[in-house]
Amino acid sequence: MSQDKELEDMKEFMTVLMEVKVSLAEQNGKLDNLLDMKDKINETYDIAKGANNRSKANEKDIESMKVNIDSKASKDDVERIVKQRENTFKNLPSWIALGISIAVFLLTYLVN
Repeated sequence: MSQDKELEDMKEFMTVLMEVKVSLAEQNGKLDNLLDMKDKINETYDIAKGANNRSKANEKDIESMKVNIDSKASKDDVERIVKQRENTFKNLPSWIALGISIAVFLLTYLVN
């Protein structure tokens, strides 16, 4: 019986040992997955950091553009300038006629 008991204990020990071996293999697989994920996480972190830096640069550019836009003429200013030019070109023939009239008047006055 002693031998049967030892054999039974040995079988039980081997079963526990196999379970430990399987468990270690599973843990190794999980550790490998985690290590693979670490590389992906680091890559994702680098991408996110780059995107954040780009975002900050874009915000600075937007602020600069806002300052430039504020210093530009408004739509009302542009419309006013266009109307002034249109009025100038509309009235130009009148001014030219006035200038010719004055020139003729002065020439006739100076000649006599």
